[in-house]
Amino acid sequence: MSQGKGREKDDKGEIKGKIARRDFLRAAGMGAAAGAVATVAAPKTGKAAENAETRKKSRYKETEHVKRFYATARL
Repeated sequence: MSQGKGREKDDKGEIKGKIARRDFLRAAGMGAAAGAVATVAAPKTGKAAENAETRKKSRYKETEHVKRFYATARL
């Protein structure tokens, strides 16, 4: 079963209008690299840095709904 049978070919014998596998992989690799650079170069936004007071605060609180969950989950 011949691929490209009846299709026009260029000087190298490759099908015209078809992207070669190497060209596709090269473009995909460059796109992935560009995405990684854009992610790293993006400005950092979000939470402000923790200060000493917020680090000392208790974050986990065993509230009533948490206690009910533990009771139903038998933990």
